[in-house]
Amino acid sequence: MSTGISIIICTYNGATRLPDTLRHIAVQQVCPKVCWEVLVVDNASTDQSAAVATAAWRSYGCPASFRVLYQPQKGLAYARELALEEAAYDFVLFCDDDNWLSPSYVNLAYDLMQETPTAGVLGGYGELVFEKDPPVWMHNLTALASGPQASASGKAPYNAVYGAGCVIRKAVIQKLAVAGFKPLLSDRKGKQLSAGGDYELCYAIALAGYEIWYDERLRFKHFMPQHRISASYYQQLLKEGAESLPVLIPYRLRLNQNCRGMVYFNLNLLRVFVFYFRRLVWLLLGKVAPGKRNKEPILHKLMLLSNFYKLYTLRNYTSMKYNFKKVLELERRLTRYSS
Repeated sequence: MSTGISIIICTYNGATRLPDTLRHIAVQQVCPKVCWEVLVVDNASTDQSAAVATAAWRSYGCPASFRVLYQPQKGLAYARELALEEAAYDFVLFCDDDNWLSPSYVNLAYDLMQETPTAGVLGGYGELVFEKDPPVWMHNLTALASGPQASASGKAPYNAVYGAGCVIRKAVIQKLAVAGFKPLLSDRKGKQLSAGGDYELCYAIALAGYEIWYDERLRFKHFMPQHRISASYYQQLLKEGAESLPVLIPYRLRLNQNCRGMVYFNLNLLRVFVFYFRRLVWLLLGKVAPGKRNKEPILHKLMLLSNFYKLYTLRNYTSMKYNFKKVLELERRLTRYSS
């Protein structure tokens, strides 16, 4: 593994999105002393994504090394796993196939990771760009990998950043592999909108003793095509995203609430249930965001559904208890291999 940065683009049927994404990468202002490469992982696409990406990159005339990998097993987590195995450099930047990196992104990300050896993951600031003018209610949504991830640059307060535009220290991934870490979430899979794999990886890296950082200077555009600008799309995103909670909540309770045993796990899980239940009741009574219920009924409905989906997943107590024990076991193995 050499010093440098590998840019990873995992894609499923991204032929229409990849040319713009690669164009923004091709014009990166990278210091000549910094080694970098671009890897596109075709995750079982059916639309010639690999051929389109190769042709687009050639047309841009960028001297950086470029490769296309193929992962037949559908799931963003599997695509990322292959990319991490193949990446040549010690820092890995995950750029979604609809992310447009600012010209200084790669160089700044490299410098920040070099300057902060305790950081296992570094996240940036995504700004939504819509193919067509979105309805007013879309500007109030929070689950589209955009916006600030902390009140200021520095350590992320809740040990997670979204996967779009994030940079990972490859040595940490190798440490997780030695400890036997296997992600429980497959993340996006084909047309499914399941999510949470990026957060699970952040939590595992935090368990390994590394910090999760955010820097607001790392800017990128997150392109929203027309088919995503709808309430039905966002409702599906909320529903399938909530299905990751039986895995993510055990991590959160261990890392953010310092739960180390089943008694505290159960108490804090009850608090989580009460929080979502009270919020759902407040929404039903119209007590959250005064005036929104009448002025933005679609937003109000989506907020209701979001809390309902989260409450519904909490019925999986047995799974969460099992996953919490696996989190504790992973932490023990990481501690053992580090000593």
